[in-house]
Order: sequence, then C-alpha cells, then structure tokens
Amino acid sequence: MQSPEQQLFDYFYKFGLESNYDVYDHLPMQEESATYPFVTVGETQIISGGTKYSLNGYVAITIHFWGNDTQRLTISDMVNRFFYAGIHLKNLKNYNVVIDKQAITQRVLQDTSVPNTTLWHGILDIQFKIL
Repeated sequence: MQSPEQQLFDYFYKFGLESNYDVYDHLPMQEESATYPFVTVGETQIISGGTKYSLNGYVAITIHFWGNDTQRLTISDMVNRFFYAGIHLKNLKNYNVVIDKQAITQRVLQDTSVPNTTLWHGILDIQFKIL
C-alpha cells in the first residue's frame, strides 16, 4: 500500500495533467526544453501521529508553478486552481483526509535565479489531516 504522501503527490500530479498543464516531478533541466508555464509537484512531508492500529497525523505538499515574465496572472490562476483542488480533496486511495485550513500558504514572486531572465514563481503549500 502506498504511503499517504505518495498518494497526495499522485493526486496533484494527475490533477495537473487533467488540467492540461505541463507537469514535472522535478525542475526540468535545460535539455528537456520545457515551455512556460509549467508545474512541478514538489516536496512532501508526513508529520506523524497515530496508534498501534492506525496512521494519523498530517501530510503536506509543496507545489511550484513557473511562468515567464508576462505570465503573472496565469501563474496566479494556476495556484488558485490547485488550491481549490486541495480544498475539495476528501479521500486518497487508502486514506481519508481533510485540509488543514490553518496551514495553507500561497505565494507568487519574481525569480531572477536564471541569468538575464525574470520568471514568475508560484508556491502553494498545503497540509492535510489524516483521519
């Protein structure tokens, strides 16, 4: 049986594909010729709890959105779509979850880490309680 963090990763990866976004599980390398905008389903974390017979606690995921210097609105819209997909998530394949409304952050910021380039970088952090 897959862990809740892998199931959460798969949920958002599939959501991105079904939304017709280019989705990666890593930041694409230059030779991959990724076009903007694209999504990287990123880091996951389990904050454990539980008993001898059940897994409780929290599972968190960070999703990154990348666009060129003219795609700020597009990136904001993408972040918002994934946010609402998280709000409506109740069941993973083997786990029931509920979003932790106190542990959601959304950011859209300029990124100049690529020489001579300005990008828009959206970041969505969402945490779910495992029921």
